[in-house]
Amino acid sequence: MFFSKKKGKIKIDEFTGDYNFKNRYKTNIKVVPTGSTLEDAKKNFVNLIDQNMKKLQSVPNRPKMMKYFDNIMSSNFQPRIKELEEFKAAGGKIVGTFCLQVPEELIYAAGCIPIRLSCAFYDSISVAEEIIPSNTCPMVRSSIGFPFLKINPFFDMCDVVVIPTTCDGKKKMAEVMSNYKHVWTIELPQDKEHLDARDQYLLQVKLFKERLERLTGKKIPRSNIENSIKLLQKRTTALRDFLEVKKHKNISINGRDTLLAIQTAFNDDIHRWTQSLNNLTNEIRENQAKNIVVAPSDVPRLMITGSPMIWPSWKVLDSIEESGAIIVIDDSCAGSQYFYNTVEVPDYSMTSMLSAIGDKYLLPTVCPIYVHGDDRIDRIIELSSLYKVHGIIYHILRLCTLMDFEYNKTSEVLKSRNVPLLKIETEYGQEDIGQIKTRVEAFIEMIEARYDK
Repeated sequence: MFFSKKKGKIKIDEFTGDYNFKNRYKTNIKVVPTGSTLEDAKKNFVNLIDQNMKKLQSVPNRPKMMKYFDNIMSSNFQPRIKELEEFKAAGGKIVGTFCLQVPEELIYAAGCIPIRLSCAFYDSISVAEEIIPSNTCPMVRSSIGFPFLKINPFFDMCDVVVIPTTCDGKKKMAEVMSNYKHVWTIELPQDKEHLDARDQYLLQVKLFKERLERLTGKKIPRSNIENSIKLLQKRTTALRDFLEVKKHKNISINGRDTLLAIQTAFNDDIHRWTQSLNNLTNEIRENQAKNIVVAPSDVPRLMITGSPMIWPSWKVLDSIEESGAIIVIDDSCAGSQYFYNTVEVPDYSMTSMLSAIGDKYLLPTVCPIYVHGDDRIDRIIELSSLYKVHGIIYHILRLCTLMDFEYNKTSEVLKSRNVPLLKIETEYGQEDIGQIKTRVEAFIEMIEARYDK
């Protein structure tokens, strides 16, 4: 009980800063796919990845450095699994994460490795629907169901899963996963412009540091946090340099490869990934100078916004670029937003660093979870101008209420600025590919007619 029987007052010692789920009514969840279901799912997962890889690799003049990212994201992910197994065997801890608001600087400072677990695989949805409602966000259903298919062991390798409370679906996903996994949450303010929002999130950062110290059994020294901040600043610099080449009139990498390279960072070694992205950026610059391109400079340049697209669910991206347009930028939490922002510290004292980490993961974030969404529209306008965008695709996963809520306002603002916008609402199944492609083709024809005048 939270209230004393005698005085009716809140008993302070009933509350905890541990943030492990105190699930007093744990459900013994047993979801065991049948042999045929399991084998079909594994086969479909491999086939989906392989089909997308073939499409990507068939693009003329594709950068040679993309082979590195292909290897990491291919259906043969055993090399990375082996690295993580060796890391765990030596006593290392792996932290599974969802969304953008998990401070990776602290995970690295604690000597742990973060692995982002968001899933976009259709076959895992039916498995999840055995234990959660079917009218739930497909990413939540897919992410809950995926571990039961045992297609890859990333989830099982995690010592803890960290879930920011970004929407109702993620909140309840945390509760469901707490039945079979060690789960922490990170509580987010409802209004980041509110007077106490920074203090509220800074408290979460401090608690997260303490939880990592309990997980590893070691205090995180100040020097470790300084080093991890600098490490992730290098990664951010690599990403920003990479995105800069996308502004060039010579298109030497397409949108599908751009997102593939970025999402490789979800589970790759951070040092190796950063160097590989720098190598890719250098190759693209050389190709642009030599006019080696993957598409003509006069193709429609499109932007993607809305719900994130997670590999290997690439059908919308395929429909766009197979129809003759190129995605030059996105503002997705699974794309350019993922680690675009950086920690800016006035000094490397513990107080300054933790405060700066809190600011990084709160203030620049344009996720629609907050009461006010104007800064997200500002970001869309800014990116569309910087990347000379001809039109915008607003992608919504069915039942992604937050993104859907913001569509009308975004649409009105872009209409007033004469920016074409196409809304595509879909799930992870393949049955609507034809319909999506038809609508995309009509949108591209409209854009081409506009600029031919």
